[in-house]
Amino acid sequence: MIEGEHKNIYIAGDTALTYDMKLIPLQTKLDLAILPIGDNFTMGIDDAIIASDFVECDKVLGYHYDTFGYIEIDHEVAKRKFSKKIRI
Repeated sequence: MIEGEHKNIYIAGDTALTYDMKLIPLQTKLDLAILPIGDNFTMGIDDAIIASDFVECDKVLGYHYDTFGYIEIDHEVAKRKFSKKIRI
């Protein structure tokens, strides 16, 4: 967690989806969530969408993908899935 005067950023690190992420919005409002989306060793796109709900942040920067063959993603699928996510 990086907390500043005007912005708060959550960096998940190398992790899978955890229910503990629901505790984050109890402490601070996030402006950006940086979440892994490679789907091997870490959460994938679908779990990152759930994680963004858990941390109550609509602005997500995906990382930990495309570095190796087994964590390659389809960029268009990722964009489409995240763009379909609508918070009510």
